[in-house]
Formats: sequence, structure tokens, C-alpha cells
Amino acid sequence: MSPSSPFSQPPKRSISLDGSRGEGGGQILRTALTLSLLTGQPFRLSRIRANRPKPGLRPQHLKAVEVAAALSNAKVVGAEVDSRQLTFEPGEINVEDLDIDIGTAGSTGLVLQTIHLPIAMRTDRRVRVQLRGGTFNPKAPAYTFLDETWRPFLHSFGLELSLAMPQAGFYPRGGGTLVAEIEPGQPRSHTRTTRGTLIRVRGVAGVANLPEHVANRMIARATSLLTERTQFDASSTSFEKIRWPSLGPGAAITLIAEYEGNVPSTFVGFGERGKPAEDVADEAVDQLLAFDAIRDAAVEPHAADQILVPLALAEGKSSYTVSAVSEHLRTNIATIGAFLDRSITVEEGDGPGEPGIVTID
Repeated sequence: MSPSSPFSQPPKRSISLDGSRGEGGGQILRTALTLSLLTGQPFRLSRIRANRPKPGLRPQHLKAVEVAAALSNAKVVGAEVDSRQLTFEPGEINVEDLDIDIGTAGSTGLVLQTIHLPIAMRTDRRVRVQLRGGTFNPKAPAYTFLDETWRPFLHSFGLELSLAMPQAGFYPRGGGTLVAEIEPGQPRSHTRTTRGTLIRVRGVAGVANLPEHVANRMIARATSLLTERTQFDASSTSFEKIRWPSLGPGAAITLIAEYEGNVPSTFVGFGERGKPAEDVADEAVDQLLAFDAIRDAAVEPHAADQILVPLALAEGKSSYTVSAVSEHLRTNIATIGAFLDRSITVEEGDGPGEPGIVTID
């Protein structure tokens, strides 16, 4: 299906969005930019990140706007740091290789996710995108999540790309490098409402400009916590230590849970100044155990909203179970609905954060 078909979008019109709605963060902007580029529909976003401690556009959000504008020769009003209102009117997409410097430790992954679909769906050749900034940010998808979960999901949708991280970037120095090779493609529908048997858990403990004992402590703590549970057999749990090149110090541990027939689920604990290595491991293990406790949840909460846009652009019905319905997911559904003529529903439990089933008709 082409995003220009009547099936996928209503007639072109200027769309008004409230940036304080739902989770009220940068996701509304990123999804709006992606879909504006693909549908040609202009939008006006007001009250940008109004509920955040620092409202308005931050450097990583501004960079996403600037790159999206350059891709389509868009007319933009309000593209500046701290701006709380933005008008974006796209032109025709002109795809080329990109070299993007965020200029801070802002997330390279979030900028890549904003432009990935417009590039993949509008190019007829491989496109190389290099981004410099943060690759491990507590409030954004880490490089390991992108490579171990986001990329395989895209592969299952018929969208191919490769990822590399020549240098890690941590707050506050940044300076990391994310390189993506994006292949042309159109997304296809996807259904997964059950979860297979747990095959193994792989762990990656990475440090940059820190002593090796930090990685050892993260591994020891994660191993201890996981093997206390009978479902995590020691023989099916393995860890790798990595020393990343980086401008500044940093640490992270990634747990990748592989279930039979499923895309791997990735959980990351982030180090920060004054945070014990054991607490970093606890963070990742707690996420993994919460996901594993929900029977038949095929998708964890972070991936659940990130796979929604490509599936909304795919022809045919998609459905997947999620371990917890997040406010990010609900917000993304509402934003997509402003651009695309798709029915997206969520069946969930009574309380917040309950498991649910997402269906795209």
C-alpha cells in the first residue's frame, strides 16, 4: 500500500494538534512530522511539551524538525529552541544521504525514528544516515534496544535497515555516533497475540571510561536476581562485557529476552553519576520480570507505541498483545488518527498499565 492511497489517509487539510495532550512529550511532534511528510498534510502544533519541566522544543526535537523540513523543503514557523508552537507545511520528499549533528546528548534514536519511514517509503535506493549525539538516554530508546528489538520488528514488517554505533554517547557529553543504512520498502501488516516459550536471556554490560568492576557488578547483580527465579535457568542466561569508546563516562546494561517465535524484547538499565552499578542492573531486571509475568504479552510497552506508525501505514489488519498499555501508546493512537483514516482500538484491563490488545483495522 502507498501512503498516498485514499485507504490510508483522509483528504489533505491543515491539522491542529495539542502538544499537552496525553503523555504530552515529544512523541506527538515526532509522529506528526513522520505522517506529515508521508501524507503531505500540514499541521499546527500548540502547547508543545507544556507539562514538562522545560516546556517547548529542546535541541533534539528541533533537530528532528530541521531534518524533516530539509527532506521535504517544508515551510516551517516556530522552529527554535523553547518554542511552544510550530507550523509545518511539507513539500515533496527529496531523499538523500544525511549527516546529522544534534549538538547535545539528545537522542539520536528518536531523530532516526522520525525520518526512517519517510526515507524508506520514498526512496528507491539504500540511504545512509549518520547521527551524532546521545545513544544511551534514560528517556529515549537506547542503541541496544534499537538494534535488538526495533530493527527486528521492522524486518518482520518488510522494512530492512542495518545499525551501527561506532561511538557511544552519554549525558552530558554526548558525542555518540549512530549509523543507519535504510533500504527502500513498504510496511506490511503483522499479527502476534501470543508469546512463545522463553529460550534464553542475553545480557550486555557496557562501560565507557569507567573501571571494569562496574560492568562486573552489573553482571553479578543481574545474574543473581535472574537465577533466583526458577524460570530463568542459569544455563540459558549469558552475559557479554563491552568497553565502548566515548567522549565521557557512562554505563548501561541490556537484557535481551528471546521467546520462541517472537521478536526479542529488550530492557535497559542506565548508569548515571552517583547511581550504584547494582541499581542499574535492578532497573533492567525489574522491567524484564514485569514483562515476563504477563502471559502471552507479545510486545513490551516501549516497543508497543514505536511499532504502531508502520503498522498503521500497512495495508491490512494488524493485531498484537502488549504487557502494559502506556500513555505513550494512547497518545500515539490519537496522533495517528489525526492523519490517517485507520481504526485503532485497544482492549485493556480496568487499571492504568494493564495488559491489552492493540488492533489496527
